[in-house]
Amino acid sequence: MFAIGIRYLCGWSMATHPADRQRPEWPPHPDRVFMALAAAHFETDGGTAEYEALRLLSSLEPPSVAASDAYDRQPVTNFVPVNDDASPLGKKGQALMAAGSLPIGRGRQARSFPVAVPERDVVYLLWPDADVSEQSRLALRQLCPKVTAVGHSASLVQMWVEDNPPLPNLEPTDGLSARRRLRVPGPNRLEELQDRYPEVRPNVTGWQGYQEILNPDEEKPAAPGTVFVDELIVLRRKEGEAIGLESTLLLTDALRGAVMRSCPDQPPDWVSGHDGPQGPPSRRPHLAFLPLAHVGREHADGRLLGAALAVPREVGTGEQYRCLARFLFRENEPVEQRLTFGRLGEWTIVFEDREDRPVALRSETWTAAGWAEPSPRWASVTPVVLDRYPKGRDGAERAIQAARTIRIACQRVGLPEPTEVIVTTAPLFTGVPHARSFAPLAQGPNVNRRFHTHALVTFPEPVCGPILIGAGRYRGYGLLRPWREPDR
Repeated sequence: MFAIGIRYLCGWSMATHPADRQRPEWPPHPDRVFMALAAAHFETDGGTAEYEALRLLSSLEPPSVAASDAYDRQPVTNFVPVNDDASPLGKKGQALMAAGSLPIGRGRQARSFPVAVPERDVVYLLWPDADVSEQSRLALRQLCPKVTAVGHSASLVQMWVEDNPPLPNLEPTDGLSARRRLRVPGPNRLEELQDRYPEVRPNVTGWQGYQEILNPDEEKPAAPGTVFVDELIVLRRKEGEAIGLESTLLLTDALRGAVMRSCPDQPPDWVSGHDGPQGPPSRRPHLAFLPLAHVGREHADGRLLGAALAVPREVGTGEQYRCLARFLFRENEPVEQRLTFGRLGEWTIVFEDREDRPVALRSETWTAAGWAEPSPRWASVTPVVLDRYPKGRDGAERAIQAARTIRIACQRVGLPEPTEVIVTTAPLFTGVPHARSFAPLAQGPNVNRRFHTHALVTFPEPVCGPILIGAGRYRGYGLLRPWREPDR
């Protein structure tokens, strides 16, 4: 066991997230901490023992992290001086007045300094299985107190080697999806920093997926979920013509075919949805395919940005790897897959591992899980296909029947019975097409009798997704998303 403790002396952390300059980085990425240690070593002309200890630290497996939650302080835009201009009149030929009437050639550029305010001001990086010699420990004990800041120079810290760290709440994961992605140093990171120090800004290193774990003394009841894992495997469109959300069936059918072809053996029932190669439809939950579209925002146009796979909870991680790893990765790198849509062309899709992903390609946007808050109200993005056509003499009676069917559909996927269901053919989210714009679900002899409707569902308590209900839930229909907009 080896651990490093970091205390933020001001009670906050000022460090810009590498993927978004408008939000802070929290918790501190292990590579940022490593760069702070390396900078302290170079600035103080540390000896060979410190250098070798840093090399050892960069060669270890990615550390676990113990850090509390934090909220983002509202950023304030400041106009700061840029580098001196050769001309006293500035680049635009106009004198800039400062310090009374003294003209100087320094313009001002807008800068924001995002800040994270944590609940607890101490963070720990832990290497539970690390084999660190006493000589390296001693060198790191001498080096850690030399670090004065992590991130911005105003983000003052105290750093030390911790002998009795707390249990971590973030652990590295090799899963197909991860709630957090943090930068971690690589084996040659120290040599790279030495070559570029201090004139050149270091390159961004590789990313490591992290999953949240709850310590036994901090466990809190989880919100109700569905039969699917609350972390989606997200795929993004890398190449290909943009198509709209109404082409959901084309996308999900092509994606299902690609996944089936990539299985190393005969696809199991949790992938194919059938009991055996020629068997009947499986009664157990199986892999679902979701369209991810640009909807629910001011200028949303409903175009598809990618897709996602929702894995049943009962499927273990090892089984997921066995069946899906070949589809997603080759030699530990994301592999490109080609999907063909007939006259609409084709797509090249790839596993989404970018940190700066659009909102529509974030798992929590569709699940309200992980780092997002569960929601009691959910609205449909793709229409719900009812298991049976609603009967009634008029529209009101049919709407009541449809609402009852949706209540049963929610319970079928493991959710509590809704307290309210509102059905409507008109969409609620901006950018979502009318229910009649979607292709009918081709299933059974009564394909034209399938009833498609949008819905707004309210549960008695906040729940997590992904929520997929109705007859087409495994093919992208009946996809709900948290409804956080004001009532219309």
